[in-house]
Amino acid sequence: MKIGIVGASWFADLWYLPVLNMHEDVRLVAICSQSGESAQRMAEKYEVENVYTDYQRMMEEEDLDGICIVTPNDTHREIALAAISKGLHVMCEKPMAMNAEEAKEMLDAASEMGVVHAINFTYREHPAIQKLRELVKEDFIGAVHELNFEYSGDYGLDGPPGWRGTVSKGGIGGVLQDLGSHIIDAAQYILEDDIIKVNGSLFFYEDGKLVDYAEKKSEDQAADSVSLLADFSKGTKASFYTSWVTPQGNKHQTIDIKLHGGKGSLHLFSCELGTSLSYAKGGVQWQQIELEGLSPLEWDQPPSEGKFRPWRLTDKNEVWKWIDHITGKRENQLATFESGLSVQKVIDAVGSGETVLR
Repeated sequence: MKIGIVGASWFADLWYLPVLNMHEDVRLVAICSQSGESAQRMAEKYEVENVYTDYQRMMEEEDLDGICIVTPNDTHREIALAAISKGLHVMCEKPMAMNAEEAKEMLDAASEMGVVHAINFTYREHPAIQKLRELVKEDFIGAVHELNFEYSGDYGLDGPPGWRGTVSKGGIGGVLQDLGSHIIDAAQYILEDDIIKVNGSLFFYEDGKLVDYAEKKSEDQAADSVSLLADFSKGTKASFYTSWVTPQGNKHQTIDIKLHGGKGSLHLFSCELGTSLSYAKGGVQWQQIELEGLSPLEWDQPPSEGKFRPWRLTDKNEVWKWIDHITGKRENQLATFESGLSVQKVIDAVGSGETVLR
């Protein structure tokens, strides 16, 4: 597969280029960035054949099979539609778009052209997320009636984190688009059910405190902290919290998930110090669930990316799975544009103050 990359950021370097470079069915043909400087650096590092500053030109001049979109949120729709119109398969970074209307347009175009489309919801293949999904399906803790999901970091404490912290390029939801999109998708993925109703609050970090939307000083500042309550179609209730202004110590970022059912509870805690997955049934002591490929949670050890996302450079990476789906190997479920649209509807409802999803 001849693949082109639009965007040459640190995240393209972390998540996309290494795994594409490893895949035996991939040839990295071209990479594009606005100035061309970061694209040139990535091209030299990963032996990408050609460098561009214009993605339209890249798609015109190169005989591509697919592209990866690793750019600010406000560009996803435009780039995806241009690629789809040429029959290219598309892997898009989350969130899918600036709003559900854009996401729906992307999904409709991809479906009409019959291309393989995917969204990079990286945590679906976390071994503990996979285990939670399996245990829920097996009725291990009974019918799940309550969920608590948190994904937090602290990289917004010194100010809005680049374009992600702006309404114009990232969207009003800010951290909800950035970290929150992952836990919304993970919750729907684990339960195999959709959120139908939300009640959310957006907060903005100014002068060392959180203020609500009406009090924020900058029109272009996106949300730094978001809390929401949600109802699933089958009756499960959920709470979500996401923030990039939560001090982390040396954990760097934290995913904390609790599932409560009629027979017991499950608890996943993951950060760059390791992962803990445990369960308890009525009146019984909490017990650990050991999972292959995961580092145990060790508070006195140094943090690392490998402890937090050890499947990054494996065939479980969503980018690798996207290539496999293009070539006909479809053993693993792919996070598609349908999933991206579903998450975007939740984000839109919270950002607009609505409660019922359209």
